[in-house]
Amino acid sequence: MTLNIETKRLFLKPLSMNDIDSMVIAIMSDKDVMKWLSNSNCVSTTEEQYNLALEYLKGFTEPWNKLGFGVWGLFYKETSSKSSYKFIGYCGFIPEKIPGTGPEIAYGLKKVMWGKGLIHEALNACLTWLFNKHEVPSVYAVTDINNVASQRVMEKVGMKYIKDVDLYDSVANGEGLLPFYSIDRNIFFNNAPKMN
Repeated sequence: MTLNIETKRLFLKPLSMNDIDSMVIAIMSDKDVMKWLSNSNCVSTTEEQYNLALEYLKGFTEPWNKLGFGVWGLFYKETSSKSSYKFIGYCGFIPEKIPGTGPEIAYGLKKVMWGKGLIHEALNACLTWLFNKHEVPSVYAVTDINNVASQRVMEKVGMKYIKDVDLYDSVANGEGLLPFYSIDRNIFFNNAPKMN
């Protein structure tokens, strides 16, 4: 089974523990990016950033062996040479946290790449891959109630808001309930907008 994915602007390959430096530089060291991600209060020092990157990578890479899917690193194709591709974030799937909901979508993107439609491009490709390769009936995603950009990404690939949920101790951490979005494979293939 081919695990790498290529889109017009992105090259996606399964994350590995070797991506830890790239994760710290692109994601964990940027407070504006971490504001929207789990454990954002744990990255005030370089050591904390590496510890959190390690935790993320374990959670993102282990499902590949156990479930046959996981999270890809996103590499921006500035030129046609793979050696020049730049790590800009991640997108993919982690095991469900709410029984019966299917895998959970996880994504994060380097701030300088925001607003270019890259997460939509990546997520569309990841969903197409997952629904074609696995008998997964649906997937879901949660986001901060104030993260309107993330909610728009979900809606753009055809996901629908279902309800608000307390996940990742969001209420206890003072974040409140999280908007829960979902899409099933048939709706995705029949209705979701596709990339050119």
